[in-house]
Amino acid sequence: MANNYGLSDAEFNLIKQQASRRAELRKEFIKQRTNPWKHASESGYVFDPALQKFISMKVTQFDNFTPNPRTSLFGFCAIIIPMVSYGYLIWNDRNKQEQKIRSGELRYRERKFKFA
Repeated sequence: MANNYGLSDAEFNLIKQQASRRAELRKEFIKQRTNPWKHASESGYVFDPALQKFISMKVTQFDNFTPNPRTSLFGFCAIIIPMVSYGYLIWNDRNKQEQKIRSGELRYRERKFKFA
C-alpha cells in the first residue's frame, strides 16, 4: 500500500480528482488568456460567468434589499445602541468630573486637562 498521508483511499482519491480538475481549469484559462484571436474584441478578457454573477449580485444588493424586522433590529443594535451608550458614558464621566471640580474634591494640580 502506498503512502496516502494518513488518509483513507476514498479521501485520497477525492483530493487527487480535485487537484486534476483544478489543473485542467488552470490549463484552459491560460489557453484562453493567451489566445490572441479568440478574445480580441474584449482585449484578451476571459469571461467568467460565475464571477459576473457574483459581481452583479454585489452591485444590485441595495436594489434588492427589503427592510424587515430582522434587518431593522440589526441596524438598531449595530448603530443606534453603541452610539447612545458611548455618548451616555462620556456625558456621565464629564458630569462626575465637573461635580468633583465644583465641590473642590479635585485639586487644580490633579486635573488631567487644566484648561477644560
